Amino acid sequence: MFLNIKKVIGLSAGLVLVAAWFYSGSLENSYVSYPRVPIRADGRIVPYVVKGNVVYITKDQRTLLSWLLWIEIGSGAVAALVILVHGGDPFKSKN
Repeated sequence: MFLNIKKVIGLSAGLVLVAAWFYSGSLENSYVSYPRVPIRADGRIVPYVVKGNVVYITKDQRTLLSWLLWIEIGSGAVAALVILVHGGDPFKSKN
């Protein structure tokens, strides 16, 4: 039973890590075309470096990127912890 719980938690953490990582990457790729000067009317006043360029995004977008980073860190830590507790690959058969 404990082995099945570790598998589910590890697999879920890995899937969340990959999903957050891809979503964060797609957001950063969309920010490349954002303005390189602050535009107060649109609320784009927060500087953000993406691919070597400083662009301006909104506070909500920066908050979302921050949440995604913490989700990536947390889910990666949980997946690593499952691997450490299991002593290797939790999906490897005993035979």
